[in-house]
Amino acid sequence: MLNVQFYKVTNALINEDIVVPRLVNQQSLDFNALCDYLADGSTVTAADVAAVMKQIENRLPLVLGLNAKVVCSPEGLTFRPKVSGSITQSQLKKKLEAKLAADPTLDIDVNRVLQTSDLSVSDLTAEISIELPKVWNERFQQKATFKRVNKTTTDSTEDSDNNQNNLDNGGGGTNTGGGTNNGGGDNGDDTGEND
Repeated sequence: MLNVQFYKVTNALINEDIVVPRLVNQQSLDFNALCDYLADGSTVTAADVAAVMKQIENRLPLVLGLNAKVVCSPEGLTFRPKVSGSITQSQLKKKLEAKLAADPTLDIDVNRVLQTSDLSVSDLTAEISIELPKVWNERFQQKATFKRVNKTTTDSTEDSDNNQNNLDNGGGGTNTGGGTNNGGGDNGDDTGEND
């Protein structure tokens, strides 16, 4: 059961109010419990699962560091190297001004146009990108159900007839301060399963 809250925000791009959901009260499953869960009903033990996952944790970054993508499941769970980093015209100007201030004898044009060579490898950060198989999302959507929760408490609530009437009459998703959300999404069923 996915606990969700609804809240209204103004979207500056379209200049309209929009009601959006967010997950609340997410639980966590620690590593040992995950290993126990994966080993349940299998011929391998939780210790075997933990050992394999530890090997993946240790070895995967080394393979990714060789500029290789790694497919880790039969359905296509993929890890790939990713790079991030950038420099803007204003950042370049500040960098050049700092160099000039440190050594005024240098002939530096602090207003020169930004070029690709101004971004150096020392400015880059290596990261790992994960691509999930589409079939995982499909399976997850089949299992997931939603429960609306109040904004000020973690108690689950069903939408009342008043909320449904408000929705039918074009009511919005504003929160009226008391913790209950009067309104909701446009599907008319905020506590049911996915359509």
